[in-house]
Amino acid sequence: MNVVVSKSEIFGSVCVPPSKSVAHRLMIAAMLAGGRLGVKDGGKDMQATAQCLDIIGQAMRVEACHVCDMRTGVCGMFGAVYGVINVDEGGELPILNAGESGSTLRFLLPIVCALGLKCVITGEGRLKDRPLGELVNTLAANGAVIERIESGQLPLKTGGKLRAGKYEIDGGISSQYVTGLLFALPLLDGDSEIVIRGELVSSNYVDITLGVLADFGIAVQKTDYGYYVKGNQKYILPQDLTVEGDWSSAAFMLALGVLSGEVRVRGLKCDSLQGDKVIVDLLKLAGADISVSYDESADNNVLSVKAESGNEYNNRCFGEVVARKSELHAIDFDAKHCPDIVPIMAAVLSFANGKSHISSVDRLRDKESDRLSAVRTLLSHFGIRTEYTNDVLTIFGGRHTPSVNNGVHMSADSEECVQSVNEEYAPSVHKEERAHTACHTHGFLDHRMAMSAIVMALNTNGTSRVDGVECISKSYPTFVEHAVALGAKIVTEN
Repeated sequence: MNVVVSKSEIFGSVCVPPSKSVAHRLMIAAMLAGGRLGVKDGGKDMQATAQCLDIIGQAMRVEACHVCDMRTGVCGMFGAVYGVINVDEGGELPILNAGESGSTLRFLLPIVCALGLKCVITGEGRLKDRPLGELVNTLAANGAVIERIESGQLPLKTGGKLRAGKYEIDGGISSQYVTGLLFALPLLDGDSEIVIRGELVSSNYVDITLGVLADFGIAVQKTDYGYYVKGNQKYILPQDLTVEGDWSSAAFMLALGVLSGEVRVRGLKCDSLQGDKVIVDLLKLAGADISVSYDESADNNVLSVKAESGNEYNNRCFGEVVARKSELHAIDFDAKHCPDIVPIMAAVLSFANGKSHISSVDRLRDKESDRLSAVRTLLSHFGIRTEYTNDVLTIFGGRHTPSVNNGVHMSADSEECVQSVNEEYAPSVHKEERAHTACHTHGFLDHRMAMSAIVMALNTNGTSRVDGVECISKSYPTFVEHAVALGAKIVTEN
């Protein structure tokens, strides 16, 4: 699907989709508690997780837990007892297709190994080549039998069964490895420990996992080197299940507000553990006019979560974030714990006055696209110059004075971002206008790149064309629809 986009003024209110990070984890924990959650409007990644969980559930024998009572929040006899139906040696193995979802793959691989489920795990697109070896190696060292069927990371055939013990993992590759282990290890017969080598990137997402596990009655102890997980634990379905709005998706709508008019984004949890919530701090640091309000009592349903029993649970509008059109200046920030917002922040900073720097960008190479290369290519299509040196991306924004080393620095390494103003920063006096130019670009087969391209086009004079935007359905299927409802001039061509 291709779109033709013209510069637009954007005004209005929108509810973003449910958080992928939270929903993935709730769906998995509910399955391990003997229940089933269906999430509406969640995109292809969550659809992939739901389909895989259905297959795992069919392959499992769950004793004393045939029906999950969502009214009481009690799953069977206070938890499920797990076993696996034997698969005939001559029969076909269940196939789990993770689509293009790294979360689905990396969360479920340790779980099927803990359950001793023989299956084939595969994927699509670049997922077949994204890093997985570190996780496979630590699982194989603890009893799992994992075979590569073809060249590349996928498909894989699983066998054997995990045993309790020490699981060592490199923390610098993906926090999803740790989340997968945290889900799986409570199912084992004995206690286990996760030993993390080096600094854990995107650690805030592991915090989300720990919160979900606690909600389902699973105890995990944090240690100096990682986590200690007791075995023989049972997942218990909680009484209330809430999926908050997705801050990663909200980032695109907030960017539209800051660049194009005024957008009110509803359904967001203001004290969320989602790493991409830092988008508010980053935009404010760049000079954006953004306000955040918290209203727990607001009666505005944005998501329905349904169990097999038919009961529905709706989350309310936790808060509202309002972004208004603003004059922006350059900033520096570290993307170590928020890599997913680099595409949209790069797009926004291309309109900012000055030279911005984004560090810790090497990780972007192993996303749905080589996002580092894709970001630079996209910005170049719109006439914006970039440079890359030693894990740092430099963006020469829409108004830039070469003689002034201007910028504001922000580190997103800690829970509370620390900001400092560069002493050499000063407002430009002799501004050189460098307007964006309309172009013909594409979505790089990457949902976040496609949405970033549309945001840039909506703020560029003339008419631009973005090809291959169907990939947006991976996370935010209604993005174009929402943007048009807010005033975006977007014409779809199938």
